[in-house]
Amino acid sequence: MDWNLTDRSVIITGATSGIGKAVAMRLAETGARLTITARNKDKGRTVASEIATRTGSNAEILLVDFADLGSVRQAAQSYLDINDDLAVLINNAGTVVGKRSTTIDGHEKTFATNHLGPFLFTSLLTDLLISSAPSRVVNTSSVAHTYAKEGILFDDLGFEDRRYKFMEVYGHSKLANILHATELNARYGDDGVTAMAIHPGVVRTGLGNGTSRIVRLANMVGGRWMRSPDDGADTIVWLATEPTLDLSEGIYFEDRAVSKSTRHARDDDQARELWNISERLTAIPGQ
Repeated sequence: MDWNLTDRSVIITGATSGIGKAVAMRLAETGARLTITARNKDKGRTVASEIATRTGSNAEILLVDFADLGSVRQAAQSYLDINDDLAVLINNAGTVVGKRSTTIDGHEKTFATNHLGPFLFTSLLTDLLISSAPSRVVNTSSVAHTYAKEGILFDDLGFEDRRYKFMEVYGHSKLANILHATELNARYGDDGVTAMAIHPGVVRTGLGNGTSRIVRLANMVGGRWMRSPDDGADTIVWLATEPTLDLSEGIYFEDRAVSKSTRHARDDDQARELWNISERLTAIPGQ
């Protein structure tokens, strides 16, 4: 089957601003059937209206809070109730918080939003990805995964027993994004599901602006050297649309090419263990 997104279904999470919005705008021009996720209905409607005005394409809105596993389950079921195709799932929604906090489910918020929520969402849609194969999953990771110098902290995923340094916590969740893609390929590659992770570059977005004075200051000072959201979206769009992808050199990309990652990001054993723990933490049915 030739790879073409015309009349194929694509989900883009975290699409009301920044990179996700830029990805949605560009993929709308391919003729794909878009679904964008939003936490706020009004923001979702605003972006959907912009997409229609600029591209002539309609985008469905799926309300979901990835820090709330109940919300994730409801959103996945809502999608499955009315859709029978999923060519591309782009897990782009994410956050970074300056101080440790927990979600309604009791998980540390950054890890929950950036990994556990997207992990559960992907898991609940995996059967549809398989039945729609060939299909692709793209996880927005970051070079910040290098801050996870000890790999995945299986004995302290929520940073309860060590000092909470927000960039280490964020990097830890971004490492999880790469390992999630790795294990998706191991489990479902033979079923036609291809998974990748990307570093979009240092992009001017609203990520973390409301969480920490240090984060806000870094964004203000470094803003002039940061990439635009459209530039940050480029590799995601390429991975979603490129007819032929070569993953023989790796699954972590930057600037349309395989990029260097840490040894922890290439650790198949960590990927497998993280998957098993994530299944337990998200209470995947049947596990």
